Amino acid sequence: MSDRDDQLSFDDVKNEPAPEEADDYWSEPLDAVIQAWESAAEHLRATGRRISALAEELDKALVSHSAQMLDRVVVEFGRVAECASSDEFTSLCLETVELHHRGTGVLNSDDTETPQQSPFVRVIPGWEVALAATDRQLQSRHIEAYENHLRQTFAHFHETWTALIDGALICDFVMIDGEFPKLADLAEEARKARKMWTEAMRPWLDHQ
Repeated sequence: MSDRDDQLSFDDVKNEPAPEEADDYWSEPLDAVIQAWESAAEHLRATGRRISALAEELDKALVSHSAQMLDRVVVEFGRVAECASSDEFTSLCLETVELHHRGTGVLNSDDTETPQQSPFVRVIPGWEVALAATDRQLQSRHIEAYENHLRQTFAHFHETWTALIDGALICDFVMIDGEFPKLADLAEEARKARKMWTEAMRPWLDHQ
């Protein structure tokens, strides 16, 4: 026996089989994985469109000074944030990884979006909310400041949601970890701004 007989060469080591070489290597048919991937991405994009629609309803509520409409919109906005799950974006990441390894070209640089990190979340301090709750005359901002805060919060939420989808589609787990917590923070900001707006508008709302 020669020295080479008991040694492995690179030719002896079998690399991970390509899908065309081993159809049974992957547990799911490629078409099924593509369909699930497209469905998951579309589900998340549909939520993004729902957020945009809520932003339009928010603007109508503020322009018409309708507290009832504003309450409904902010509650629905909070429900979207509450129902969001980071697992959905992580699963989309993993499906993208599999499609990449199966040679579909999903990570080709010419076909993928470059996710843009959303800004930091601007907040209304808790002490300001508590102070205004005791006496609306102590509010330190004009009502338009709260309206702008609401509009910016909804827009920021949509930016964050878009960044999460784009991040998942290029397998950027760091983007998901950094962006996802902002959703709950933004929902809380909308709730606070709605409360402050209602308190500031109460003299007019009471006469409606």
